[in-house]
Amino acid sequence: MEEHFNQALEVDILAASLSLDRQESGDLLELLVQKLKPILPRNTEVKRALLGFGKVTSVTLCFEDYHYQISRERYGAIATKVVKIVGGVNIKTTTIPTSEWSQAVAQALSKMSAQDAQVRHALNQLIL
Repeated sequence: MEEHFNQALEVDILAASLSLDRQESGDLLELLVQKLKPILPRNTEVKRALLGFGKVTSVTLCFEDYHYQISRERYGAIATKVVKIVGGVNIKTTTIPTSEWSQAVAQALSKMSAQDAQVRHALNQLIL
């Protein structure tokens, strides 16, 4: 019971951290790349404008069954999507609110950190 509570608290803190940083930063996508790419280099896909040298246009966090994508749309609007993956194939893409996206990403990161001590340490550094 206590472990479940601690994991739920960790997810809430991580989600709040992502949201706070978004409010403090003028560019959420650049911030996500700076914070998550070093922690999860194989799980983080980054797309940039201008032949890969411009601003970040999309960040996709890839986990086993789901990929979480956040992208800059026309006129600077942010779009967040979750992609269901089965056998390496995208079977469903759903647009979700940013708050729901950050909560889902936090849960996926928490789950991954429970299985990988190095990721857990890096996430603790991110939160603190």
